[in-house]
Amino acid sequence: MNKFQDLDVLRKKDLTVEEVKGHPAFAKLSENQILDIIITIKKMTEIAFFCSYNSSENLGK
Repeated sequence: MNKFQDLDVLRKKDLTVEEVKGHPAFAKLSENQILDIIITIKKMTEIAFFCSYNSSENLGK
């Protein structure tokens, strides 16, 4: 069974504190710590997207 089969890669809404806290590795963290994690994930995703976008534009020129 593929452990990623239920992963919503086209997700339209932000990750919530409850979703993160629901994972055993993050269950004991405070809400502020989880919010920091969410912000970090969001920033890293934006950086990866823009790098990929710029890379593909440069390859086309």
